[in-house]
Parts: sequence; structure tokens; C-alpha cells
Amino acid sequence: HLGGLINDAEDSFVILSIRVSKLGVSEEAMQAWHLSPSQYFILLIRYTAGYQSLEEVLQARNSQRSQDVFFRVGLGNRYKIPLDEAIEAFSHTKHKNDNRVESDLAQDHGPDKSSRLQPCFIGSPLQDLMNKRLLPILSYRSALGFGWKGAEAWYTDHQGTNWSTDDGVDTKYYSPDISSQQVALPRIVTDDHFGRNTPKPSFPLTAMQFALRHLARCTEFCLVCHSPVEDEFEALKPYVCSKPLCLYQYMSFGFGPSIEHDIISQPHVVDLLTSFCYASAASGTLKNLPNGLGLSVPAPSLLPSRPIPPTYSTYTGMTDVDISGSGVAKSEKSPAVQPAQEPQKYKAKFDRQNKELILPQDEPFLHANQWVVVVFPGIAGETFHCRVIEVLHPTVRLGPMINHSSTETKVLPHPDASTPSSATSRLKSGPPNPSMDRSLTPAATPPRQLHGESPKYPEVEIIVYDQNFDDLSFKDKQTTICMLLDTLPSVSMMKEYLQSKRGKDLDLKRWPDRISLAAAGVLRWIIASNRSCIIQVDHIEGDTSRASEERVTGMSQWMQFRFAQGAPDKEQRFIQSIRDTTAQSQYPTQYAWHGSPLHNWHSIVREGLHFQQMSHGRAFGNGVYHATNVQTSLGYSSGFGGYRGSDGRLLKWPHSQLQISSAVALNEIVNAPAQFVSKTPHLVVNQLDWIQTRYLFVKICNSIKFDVEVQPSEVFLQDPAYTPVGDNNQRIVIPITAVSKSRRPVSKAVPRKDKKIKLSKGLDADDAILLSDDTDIEDLRILISEDEEEEVKPAPPPKITEASKTDFVPGTLDHESLPLLEPPTYATPGGTRALQRELNGTLKIQDNQPPHALGWHIDRENINNMYQWIIELHSFESHLPLAKDLKAKGLTSVVTEVRFGKDYPMTPPFVRIIRPRFLSFMAGGGGHVTAGGALCMELLTNSGWSAVSNMESVLLQVRLALSSTDPKPARLEPGSTVKDYG
Repeated sequence: HLGGLINDAEDSFVILSIRVSKLGVSEEAMQAWHLSPSQYFILLIRYTAGYQSLEEVLQARNSQRSQDVFFRVGLGNRYKIPLDEAIEAFSHTKHKNDNRVESDLAQDHGPDKSSRLQPCFIGSPLQDLMNKRLLPILSYRSALGFGWKGAEAWYTDHQGTNWSTDDGVDTKYYSPDISSQQVALPRIVTDDHFGRNTPKPSFPLTAMQFALRHLARCTEFCLVCHSPVEDEFEALKPYVCSKPLCLYQYMSFGFGPSIEHDIISQPHVVDLLTSFCYASAASGTLKNLPNGLGLSVPAPSLLPSRPIPPTYSTYTGMTDVDISGSGVAKSEKSPAVQPAQEPQKYKAKFDRQNKELILPQDEPFLHANQWVVVVFPGIAGETFHCRVIEVLHPTVRLGPMINHSSTETKVLPHPDASTPSSATSRLKSGPPNPSMDRSLTPAATPPRQLHGESPKYPEVEIIVYDQNFDDLSFKDKQTTICMLLDTLPSVSMMKEYLQSKRGKDLDLKRWPDRISLAAAGVLRWIIASNRSCIIQVDHIEGDTSRASEERVTGMSQWMQFRFAQGAPDKEQRFIQSIRDTTAQSQYPTQYAWHGSPLHNWHSIVREGLHFQQMSHGRAFGNGVYHATNVQTSLGYSSGFGGYRGSDGRLLKWPHSQLQISSAVALNEIVNAPAQFVSKTPHLVVNQLDWIQTRYLFVKICNSIKFDVEVQPSEVFLQDPAYTPVGDNNQRIVIPITAVSKSRRPVSKAVPRKDKKIKLSKGLDADDAILLSDDTDIEDLRILISEDEEEEVKPAPPPKITEASKTDFVPGTLDHESLPLLEPPTYATPGGTRALQRELNGTLKIQDNQPPHALGWHIDRENINNMYQWIIELHSFESHLPLAKDLKAKGLTSVVTEVRFGKDYPMTPPFVRIIRPRFLSFMAGGGGHVTAGGALCMELLTNSGWSAVSNMESVLLQVRLALSSTDPKPARLEPGSTVKDYG
């Protein structure tokens, strides 16, 4: 706690935290999510009206009061943060850019980072979920008896609708939450404190369990609408569902990863992903296009023709495949949406000296910040893309002009910018001057002057970026993506620009003269939609030395990346497959190559390895094909790396520093060849849990040379019969770091200050982080009562029944003698489940409390109808007139009937007394008992009832009403006989 929680402070905080190492996610997931196992995941709860219990929080919500509870999530190096950091966490200034879930990860947090709340990879979506949905979801769980899954689905399906209990509740909302991740995760993550019928569930603990549900299982839920994603591919990174609006909000509101952070920290991964996308679009096989992002692009039909091959690829031998996921093959004949207006070109004069357009007097068709394409008639295959800086009709001032030709893309700097040096010379001379941002691209010669044209003001054609990308045909979308990527600078130039900002305003949108919004949107979509974890092993800037402890030797001129796919529990399932199949083998796993054409890898990193589509035939059965010799796999992977399109250019991203020509993956497989679909000449595996991707190798341009390979100090012991062969026809050497830590050699003990901590089998020294920090003294004092003097004493023994303190004897009531009303005949699934849960919880309380302290009793053997309970109220204070009257008549209890309506818990129960009869109001009686025996209490009216109320609190209020002496005490009817209400 922080802020005087136990001193009735109005504004206070509660912190809950858990070591990341205890979440049960794999090392690959931690890498993909930018988590360290030594960190703590922290949930910070702020109470603005004093601490409230779960019941009080829900009652406040149901009464439509303003919300008094708010949440923040983050990471920390300790289990708690100081008060000033907690206050800052809820300030607007701190979180105005918090949508960028990774943007702060590359920045310095100051000299003392140990106690600070650091950004979490899905911090913004998770906070949005907690603050907007947790309370209503808890209300639905309480009222209708749902689990987390059903309550979340109910919220999604019924928000903004007027639901009536007459409509009933579909049984689908009570279906169990079955998930492979749910089974694999530890209990501390999957436990449901609220659903265990706990008498008084803890609100902070319930909130933390809800947060952990969406953290550890984040890949199962859409980051925008939070609904379960329907993709069959088990992703390692969270993304959005198939709804176009979710993709738009994900990209527009910055819920995705920070591409700026990736450009700085892993530029080769950005280059790799962009190259894969470019190859796929250039081949016409790109699927899951960036629709719904509101991209404004130039009309492809107006640009100089740059045809690309059709879907039927003559260079790969591929037949048309399903690229939509709908079972219907797409092709270049896919119809386009009719645009609102026909695209058109405009005429203008071009001022070569000032890089300005001179518009006709009657055509003010441009405005500032719009991007345009300038076409010089007579210069075949060349267009110039630029931003409109200022419009002073008829003059239009343009930004730097990007020369987009069939062979290269260059930039013409604005006349007022200094002439830049080459990128290579700048890298040697140090970082650029931030004031020279517009010159951070190579210069080119201005458009050449044609014979016969006006020397100063040639006529040009203007094509405006005014077409909606979604309205284009399938083929035009592929062409447009290639065109937009052509206009981008190289990744190294983007990194140089961002580094020139020196940690301030790291946003490519602040480079508007060089990168259009459409091109930036496509780049952001490429990075954000990648759902695999790809970590670069090699670095080629300046130092080309290998990271020997991470690198596979035997692939001398191939660039390497660590490559992981699958759900966060995929590694656990892979290890379980080993235990179930080859645990006793000397070589429980083997490694093998998997190759695929370059244009397929954009899909592979998003969908994973599967065998749903056929590209090269399946002569040896259905499954994922592997080979032990890399040359065999390369026969499937380099099919079009050097192919030139019909326009004569290579189908590679022109600005790629890597210039990738082919790619191949190295996978670890459960070593059970006898159970493969085929083991010769290819290894064909149809059990996806038996396959775990480990490395991705790409063949890059020949101008990049690497140093002599150095073998790692510790290597993975391979099966001699199935050891992969590299590009030099020698067996490869795999570092021990390729496998998860639990499968590496075991350390027996870990030194920690003056102690040694024994670790269980399978844990190494790094796993000592499973131990939590010592609790601060100030927190211990809160948990220890004043008379304990800093020592925690053993818990008191369980409470036992003390019969001597009450004359009530359970089980002596003759139920057959009671004048009961007809049992209810109605029932609803939701009401029955809610009542069953309520009855179980009430009986659990009864079993753990002595009768004299509880004051009520339910005979579980006589509950014949879930909607009708018989409850005895007893052990009233001896000084009360009611207690004296009961004793005088020889009674030990007041027998009541509680009837629940078909709309319960949305409506209150009906409570009436059966035996004995009370003195009525008119005759001077009290206790809130009407002439018919019903209890007249505000709690039991529609206006006073709360759907989150439980029967324990109802019975307590009824006993208090009968015990009240204001304005008059409750009395029994006079006379020696005991009378019942009919």
C-alpha cells in the first residue's frame, strides 16, 4: 500500500506485483515481449474515495456514481514503487505518449531506475481494458454466475443494448474457458479467486488475476476490442482480430510496437521484414493487405506503367493458391471498389530553380502537407514524389523530391538545404546535425532538361495522393505497396535520422518531407503485424565480428537471426512432446533445414510453419518438409531471388542494405523419425508441437563480408545420424544457447550473499530470480498487529462450535409442519447457477462459524428447491424483548422463508416469517414485520437492492431489523400458543 491506506485516507494506492519469471511464459515470449525474468509485473490501483471492498466497489458502480478506482500497469525492478512515482503514474503528462508500448524501452530512465514504474509492452491496451471493463465484467460475474470468459463475451455482445431478463441467458456464456495456454500456465496465473465462492473476495487480488489473464495470454485476445482472436496460427506476439476497425485503431492510436525503437535497436530485422513484404507484393502473392488504415495513395492507373507478374507465377512454377484465407483463390481479376470520383491528372509549370509548381489560375487543387507525384513527360519510367510545403496560389512550394525510377530511388534536396554527403561518409564523421534533417538522404541530379522544352518552366503532370487504398483492385494494391516502399529511405538512414534526434520525439512522422503518411503507414503495418520473435545475431555496421556464443557455425556467408514462433506456451508443449516421446534417448531432438521461396516468408513469420497450402507438391505426404542438407532446402528457397520482372528490375526492395536473395530456417524437431510421415529423402513432420523454429538464415549481398567463424564455447550435442550439413558441405555446430535454459546443464547451487540456495532439477543459476525480494520492514509492520512486536505468530486454530453459548440446536425443526407457499416452478440457467453458487458460499460460511456468532442456520438436507430456502434466525441478544418472548413460548428460532424470483439476482429475494407470528405495526409491534409476515426493508425493494449483494449480508440485515428497538422493538403475538403465518 501507499498513501496512508489504513488511516482512512481519501486518496491512496495499492500495489500488487509478481516476478515475470513466475508467469510461466517461455524465454522466447519474454524476448518478444521485451520482458526480463528478474522484473516485476506491477498493478497499481488508485482509490480516490478511500479503500473499498469488492462489494463496495460494485455497489458504487451499480448506483451509477463516478468511478473511484483506477488502474495502471507497468514493470519494475522491485516489487513496489515509491509514492511519488505512483502519483506520477496517474498524471496525464507521464502517459500522454504511453500508447507506444515500447517507445520508452530504448531511453534512459535516469540514474535511479530501480524503483521506477517502467513501460509494459501492452501497457496501454491492458490499462484501457482494466479501467473500462473490469468493473462491469465483475458485475456480470456476480449477478449471472459467469466465469471470466463468459462475462467478457457478455460485455462484448451486450454493451450498448437494453437486455431484459425475459430474454434469458444463452448457455454459451457458461462454457468452460479451455485453452492450451490456460493448461500450461502456472496456477498463480490462472487461479480465479472470485470464482471460488470466497465469502468476501479481495478486490485487489481479483483485479490482479484479471490483469494476469490478459498478460500471460495476451496473444489470445485482440489488443483493441479484447475479444478472442479467431486465427488458427498461435502467435508469439499479440495483435488484433480481423475486424477492420480494430486494425485501424491499433495502427492509428499507436497500440502497436514502436517501429522507431525497432529501427534503432534491430535495424536488420526491419530490413528483413520489409524485404519479405516487398518480395511478396512484387510477386503478387501478398495476403492480409493493410486495408482499413485510411491510406491515401496516388492512383496506380495514372502512374507510368510498371507491371508486375500475375498471380500465376512463371518463375516459381506455382499454381494459384488461396491467399485470402477464405478458401477462394485471389487473382489480378479481383474487382476493385468503385472510387467516389475518377482519378485525374493536373497540369502545372515547374520552376526548376526554386523547386516550385506554378498552377493554372483556375485550378487550386493542392493544399499544404499533401503528397503529390510530379511526372515530367518524356522522361520514361521516372516520377518524383514530394510533399506540398506551402500553397500561395498560384505558387506551390515543394519539399525534397524523391526520384522514383525503374532502377533506383533518389532524393532531390530542397534548394535551402545544404548539399549532404553520402551516407557512408556521414557514418564515419559522426552523427548528423539535427537541423539538417531534410538532407539525411543521398542527393541526385535534378530532372534532366529535355530537348525543346522551356528551360525554366517546363510543363509537368501532377498526380495527387487522393485515392483510398481500400478502393484499389487486388493487383493495384500490390503495385502500390511496392511503390510506397520504393519511396522510403533505407533503414540505416531512418536509424541515422532518429539517432540525430538524441532521444527526443522519436517519431518518423516528424520527418514529413521525406516519408509520406502512406509509406509510414505501410512500414508500421509490416512491423506491427509480425507475430514472430526475430532477434538479429549478426551486426554488419562497422564491426563484422560474430556473436560466437549465439551463432551457428558452418554457414559462413549467411546472416543469422534467432527465430521463434508459436504461442507463449509452445516451448512447454515442445518440451512435453520430448518427454512423452524421446525422453530416454541420448539424442532426444534433432535439427533440420526448412526452405521456402522468398515471397513466402512474409506469410511464414505471421502464420507460422504449417501445411495448409501446397506450393511444391507433396510427394512424400502431408506435413512440414525438412532436409538435413541445406542445399536440398535451398532448392526450394531461392526460386526467384535473382528474377527480374517484366520491367527489368530485381524483385527486391531497392533500399535494402541486406539485398536478400534467399532464406532458410533451422528447426529443432523431436527425434522420432519412425513416427514421421516420411524420413527419406525428406523429413516430413505433421505434428506441429514436435517442431520449434530456432534460427533464420538469409543470403545477403556479396559486398558484405564476415570475419572467420569462431565456434561457441558450449555446443549442443547432435545425433550423428541426423546432423545438418551447411553450405560448405560440413556439419554445422549449434551453440547450447539455441535450446531453452531448462534443457542446459544444471547448476547445483547458487551463491547469494552469505547463503547458498538449492535449486530444483532443471534450474540453473539464472533461475534464482524465482525468489522474490525481501518484504520491506514498513510493509511487514502493516501486516503485523501492534501486540505482535515485529514477530509473526502462528495462525489461531479454526473456530469450533460452542453449543453452550446458545440454546439453538440445528436440525430439530420439523419442516413438514411448516405452512409453506407452493414451491416456485420457474427456473432460468443463469438464475440457477447464481443461486447454486450463492448457496454453496452461504453454507461454507455456516460451516466455519459457531452458531451463536452466526445467528442463522440453513438445513442443507431440506433444500428441495433452489428458489426456496428455509432459514432459522436464532441466538438473539438476551436483553431484547424478542429473545424473551421466544423463550417464554419455548422457541429457539424464528423460521423464515426466502423465495427467489426468476430474474434473480437482478431483482431482490422475497423474505417472510413463517413461525411464530409477530405483533403487527398497528398493535404496537416493531422489527419491520408486516401483518402478513413479510419483511419491510429498503434492501428488499427494487430501488434498494444491489445485484452484488450476497445472502450473508441479507441475513445479517434481516437479523438487525428484527433486533432493532427503534422506533419500537419486535414482539411476538401474545398468548401461550405458537401461531404460524399462513
